[in-house]
Amino acid sequence: MTITELEQLLTEHTADFEIIHHPKPIKSRMDALQYFNLEEMAPTLIVKTEKGFYAVIVSGTREKVDFDILREQLNCQEISMATKEEVLAQIGMKPGEVAMIGHHLPCVIDENIFQQQYIYGGAGDARYTLKIRPSDLERINRVIQRFN
Repeated sequence: MTITELEQLLTEHTADFEIIHHPKPIKSRMDALQYFNLEEMAPTLIVKTEKGFYAVIVSGTREKVDFDILREQLNCQEISMATKEEVLAQIGMKPGEVAMIGHHLPCVIDENIFQQQYIYGGAGDARYTLKIRPSDLERINRVIQRFN
């Protein structure tokens, strides 16, 4: 999905959003901290289970994702991070550039993001960040579960 397509999708869904351009690509948490507060960041991870692939949108305040909680939430036996090749094959995006919206995967969302008025995350291109209300993110994505 291009930035223009993302903008069209969000506009069609009357989301409260902004797409922010950065002079240098954001490739890591440290890069993002130059622009955003940790609690406002919401990276999207792609995980693989025996049931298929899922997008997991987490609060930037999490040091790590508890796979035991996700395994229970998704009612699956096996769960792991998708490889770079699997992410590219499933959603056409590189890890680290995964958009919060437009990946067409079922989503699991961290409850902690709802403490923020806006969150900042991937837009599908490392030179852009999506600013969006958490409620709009949940409404537009195919959210199957929240986790804490």
